[in-house]
Amino acid sequence: MASNPAYVHNGTASPDNYTDMYKRPPGSQGIAKSHSSKRSMCIQLFGILIFVLGLGIGICIGYFVIHPVESGTGGCQVGVVSSDVTPKTTLASVKQTMSSPTNVVDPPPDSGPTSGILATQPPGLEKADLCPENKMPFKSSSSAERGIFELLTPDEMVRVRDALVARGLISPEPGTPDLKSNYIYGMTLHQPNKTDALSHLDLGANTPGRYAEVHVHRGSGASPDLMEFKVGPLDGLMVTATPLYPDGELRYNSRPRDGIEWDGITEQVTKAMTKLRPLLMESFDGGYYPGGGLIFHPQAPPSLEADERETRFVMALAVDGTARGRDLHALPLTGTVHNPGVDKSQWYTHSFYYLNQGPFSTVEELLDAYRNDSIRKFAFPRGFRQTIWGTTFPKQDAQQPREFSSTKAAPRTYEPSGARYTVHDHTVKWMDWEFTLGASQFRGPSLHNVKFKNERIVYENSLNEVSLVYASDVSSGANTIYMDATFGIGEFQDTIIGIDCPEHAQLFDATWWNSYSQSPVSAKAICVFEADGQEALWRRKDKFAGGLRNHYLIARYPMSVGNYDYTVEYRFFLNGNMETVAMASGYMQTSFWDPENPHAGIDKATDPYGYRVADYTHGALHDHTFGFKVDVDILGSQNSFEIINWKAGDVVKALRTQSNITTKPPYYLYNDTRYIEWYKLQQEAGLTVNLQKPEFWTVVNDKYKNKWGVKRGYVIVPTHPVGQVIPDSHPVMKAIAYTKYHCAVTQQRDSERFLTGTYDLNQLNQATGSLDDYINNETIVNTDIVNWVSIGFLHVPTSEDVPMTARVEAGFWLKPWNYFDRGAFFDVPQYIDTRDHSVTERPTTTKQCVENKQEDCYFCN
Repeated sequence: MASNPAYVHNGTASPDNYTDMYKRPPGSQGIAKSHSSKRSMCIQLFGILIFVLGLGIGICIGYFVIHPVESGTGGCQVGVVSSDVTPKTTLASVKQTMSSPTNVVDPPPDSGPTSGILATQPPGLEKADLCPENKMPFKSSSSAERGIFELLTPDEMVRVRDALVARGLISPEPGTPDLKSNYIYGMTLHQPNKTDALSHLDLGANTPGRYAEVHVHRGSGASPDLMEFKVGPLDGLMVTATPLYPDGELRYNSRPRDGIEWDGITEQVTKAMTKLRPLLMESFDGGYYPGGGLIFHPQAPPSLEADERETRFVMALAVDGTARGRDLHALPLTGTVHNPGVDKSQWYTHSFYYLNQGPFSTVEELLDAYRNDSIRKFAFPRGFRQTIWGTTFPKQDAQQPREFSSTKAAPRTYEPSGARYTVHDHTVKWMDWEFTLGASQFRGPSLHNVKFKNERIVYENSLNEVSLVYASDVSSGANTIYMDATFGIGEFQDTIIGIDCPEHAQLFDATWWNSYSQSPVSAKAICVFEADGQEALWRRKDKFAGGLRNHYLIARYPMSVGNYDYTVEYRFFLNGNMETVAMASGYMQTSFWDPENPHAGIDKATDPYGYRVADYTHGALHDHTFGFKVDVDILGSQNSFEIINWKAGDVVKALRTQSNITTKPPYYLYNDTRYIEWYKLQQEAGLTVNLQKPEFWTVVNDKYKNKWGVKRGYVIVPTHPVGQVIPDSHPVMKAIAYTKYHCAVTQQRDSERFLTGTYDLNQLNQATGSLDDYINNETIVNTDIVNWVSIGFLHVPTSEDVPMTARVEAGFWLKPWNYFDRGAFFDVPQYIDTRDHSVTERPTTTKQCVENKQEDCYFCN
């Protein structure tokens, strides 16, 4: 406790600073000395007492700041506090009515999320004053009650499996299957034909039924193959299984890699690395495989041909406590497993490289070359492996000082009146929006039957593919290509509350089929919440002050796909805008940085494929291209695609686009102007963004116009478009042809379901699902059309991507384009104030409440 200068001077009480009542009277110096001494002692004792008391109070306060007392234990409860008043509108004609003070009332159901402040709970705040908890969504009790776009449930998946077992289509044995058996390796909802779906939704026709799409590995026959079945109806008494391909068409060696095949690959790598143990231990700081701190990672594609299976792998350092920390620590040792067919006794390893030296046909050949010093060698410094956890595990850096402000709680949002949306199964309603959440084990997130103001805007908006093409000067990464739909984008896990989604979000189940356990997996993988943009959707400071705070609804899908974590989210705005965003984070897949690589730059910090980003880590350049199927339906499915060209030219040329004028009117001061021209796309086409020739891509209905005589429509606006520079001659380009376009427009066909073929990654030379095959000059005027939208980002990794890539994102908008007669968001209370208060309007504000306690532990349940 600091001393007060009014009472202390040179460490003792100063009589000059006493109040008048303590000053010495004349003629009393001897008595005064005695009294002064006593007073001095008393004052010092009093000061010490105050110091001790203050110190004790400070320690107590500090303890409870660090260890807050839980609610209900007598301590202060921490929560979000706010106040609530109803919206009010004051007009000149009703001034008298609104002049009385506005009473505090219970919050109306449309009160929105508000920026929260963590504060001490006011005295006397009862349990009833906790913020309302979201009600559990209403769930249908049977398949017959579920909508046609509803995700499969675990019970439905089990029924599908039982039906296939009963028909002898899969092996009946429980538990992990082997390659020589027939088993399910994936399952999702089979989407109904669009015509049947619309007849049911719009005309009240019978439901087309709920069916499962089941992918089956058939290894028991003389000629193993793959098969997809349509199984159902799940809401009927009799379940049938209809094959979707002829026998043998889906080639066995183009199969997606799963855990059963991984086990077989592991056996072969183990055999090889056991023989190479001396090389491993000398080169990699005493590490070895298996069980000695090293691990392997199989890469893709396994071959260019459908009938081949050659799985390349790279060795890496294992990082304790992580599954994919290894991706930051690739080693300069690679090989290939020959693994076609179902007979694992015929599998073997070959084509080994060490520091890019090879190929060596066998491990014995490589080991001989190593021992004979006929190849260049490498060795980590002793103890290097013990350092990698600290540089790879993404915790706070203990070597850096803690930022003081980070000890304070950050701002957050909450729902003072509960959610303003309602939920039935996976169908969500918020304000004027309604949609059904979807999710495919193979293709990932989707939305269906999206309506705004009771009119369908989008029939389907679904992620279809994420492709990555790597480039690096190493034997492992030089040829790496991924098409994530092959592996399964939608093998969902539980969300991380507080990271993926705010604490007040509503969670939704997503279910997929685990091929290893032959059972369904259900996860709380999707979240929906209303967000406070803390910005203006519109604002104006004029003779009035006005605006509308930007609240919007988010449907978010976080996903771990290999080393990367993707998040796809759909955002719904009060003005009818809809935004789709794709984000990536996680561990980047790197390659080994060889300090003696002859192809590296003079500074040994760069090469043609990127940068050195850590001790022995090279950030291999790559891209992420997300492909979406966007089936926009504007006032029905009969639409056209209009391109609006933004141009510049002389005035007469501009005016002649719509009239026969020959002379420039005199009121134009300049000869040049900007103008627009409309062009209706007649046939299917692939489009790219050209910033030098701006265009607007619109889907319109020629039959329906707004109040001003303009065709109603929506515009598609990609954000941050990137271009594909790989030539068509590259083996991957037929399979990922969609990456050449930012938007391709085709006629809707139920047979053209996806952007890419499910198995094309593993048979690039025989790709079957190319978008280029869809673009075949069919008419797209006044017909049902589909827009295939591609977004993405180019990634040149830098040192800031270690250990985790901070999120990067891209997206596209769907925005009303003369769809309404005026702005669509004036059906909610605005903020309006005038100087004389003749017109006053306020959105609903918030009532005082405290947030419900949330469990802050992912692995505690």
